[in-house]
Amino acid sequence: QAIVPPILDTVIPNAQGNIAVGIKHLVANNQIEQLTLLNVQSPKDMPPLLEPTNDRIEFDRHYYNVFVVGDDFDIKTDQPFRVRCDRALKEYTDESLKPIFLPLSDDSKIEHIKHLPCLFANENRHDGYTNEDQVMSFGYVRDIQPRREGIKVYPHVICLLRQQRLNEALFDLDLWGDNKCNEFNRMHWSIKKVDLIGELHEMGFQI
Repeated sequence: QAIVPPILDTVIPNAQGNIAVGIKHLVANNQIEQLTLLNVQSPKDMPPLLEPTNDRIEFDRHYYNVFVVGDDFDIKTDQPFRVRCDRALKEYTDESLKPIFLPLSDDSKIEHIKHLPCLFANENRHDGYTNEDQVMSFGYVRDIQPRREGIKVYPHVICLLRQQRLNEALFDLDLWGDNKCNEFNRMHWSIKKVDLIGELHEMGFQI
């Protein structure tokens, strides 16, 4: 049975500290493969989502991925999705970052990308904003497989965030656009030089 990721709303935490959050991986037959720990900052009184183990993933918090996909993809799942080649790290990504993460034919660059925190979003339902019930996913990439006509991305979803709250934080997250149109209105993949986890903490998300 698939795990339903929790929706995190913005709150003002009383205290800050370190915890380990256990994340269950699912394989094709829906059996649990392993538990992975993420070393992230959260309020001391926030319990782990799942029981931890000794496996760990360390985020490179200097950068983060933004994946925006169409409405036909369920953003709450770990199922793979496709990014068009002409929308992959070609727009909304600073030129100075492209040599760090391209070409995708370099396995070491893909391995680096797999250690970046990620936002996985469907396109905004409106121009520059969305409904309060629309959510996006926070997580990381399990694998990236370049193809001739697209890039297959395997996400892992940790939790869900209210998308409109991030529409209101374009400057903090270094996202292109304004309240009339922004990156969440266009299917693409970009990378930002921002500490996503730190910014989400400042916004009140208990990641």
